[in-house]
Amino acid sequence: MRNAKRLLAALLLAAALIFSSASCGGQTETASEAPAASSEPQRDYTVQISKDTLRRTGLDITAAAHRLGLTNVTTNDDGSCTVEMTKDERDAVCAALKESLHEQIIALPEDGTWPFIKSVTLSEDGRSAEILSTKDLYKSERDNAAAQAVYIPALLYAAFTGEDAESFTVHFTVKDETTGDVLGAFDYPAAEPTASESDASGTESTAPSPDTAE
Repeated sequence: MRNAKRLLAALLLAAALIFSSASCGGQTETASEAPAASSEPQRDYTVQISKDTLRRTGLDITAAAHRLGLTNVTTNDDGSCTVEMTKDERDAVCAALKESLHEQIIALPEDGTWPFIKSVTLSEDGRSAEILSTKDLYKSERDNAAAQAVYIPALLYAAFTGEDAESFTVHFTVKDETTGDVLGAFDYPAAEPTASESDASGTESTAPSPDTAE
């Protein structure tokens, strides 16, 4: 649950960023200049997060959305979640989630959970990441946990920016920090083999997946 706690902290940071930016504008109108009460704001942006995506994040997205200041959140009968936002709400949430995501990327080598990680660089679209490590510390069996630490917040950001969360994957390349040699490369989560592929190999896939990460 360490990853979930770290992501929850990032969501709280994102909420703080949103609320602080909203308060920076201040109020410049006098009482006599105050506009008449407006009707319900128009929420033109809708994010649908499937039950499977919610499962992969391991978080209560409804509660997380409320922490981000989003009040139009509906849990659907099929287990999915629908979030309706105004343009300003969407822009603020996306900016805050992106900032908190990069804060987490910077913090990964520093918290001691993954001592083999020296640094992590995430692409602008969040679909590829480069991990610098060393040959003596890196072991491929650790890929799963390290990948999930990056994937979960990147998935949440992708969902709120309108990407297809169901097909969202991150390609990881692990390099030696001194020589630049590639120590490993993989996609997370790995594509599940088709029935014909499983029958041909006679074995079940052991590729990293969100359900098996420790």
